[in-house]
Amino acid sequence: NTPPVGHYGACCAEMDIWEANSRSTAYTPHPCSEAGFTKCEGTTCGDNAAGERYLGMCDKDGCDYNNYRMGDTSFFGMGQDFTIDSSKPVTSVTQFLTHDGTDTGDLSEIKRFYVQDGKVIENSEASVL
Repeated sequence: NTPPVGHYGACCAEMDIWEANSRSTAYTPHPCSEAGFTKCEGTTCGDNAAGERYLGMCDKDGCDYNNYRMGDTSFFGMGQDFTIDSSKPVTSVTQFLTHDGTDTGDLSEIKRFYVQDGKVIENSEASVL
């Protein structure tokens, strides 16, 4: 299976809001240096084949937040030994906070919390930064 490849690319910021399975969860922003949807070519696209993946306008790998990798190995998983028990229903809430508290302000923080068994659970703090 070869993906379609052409001369031009299309770049835009992306947010992976919920990457998860029963053992792990993450959310991953993929920011770009240009706002909005942008036509690109060559290095500007971060051409993988030319070894220019990290020279493009967008962060293809992203900067994810994964509780386990950030040092809290007992935050999310199956069973009662975890803060979030993935064997039970859980609601994930993601907030996009702006510098001035308005819908049109500049993004200043992405905040995640969970609700399980009627209890609000704050995201774990990173201990490996």
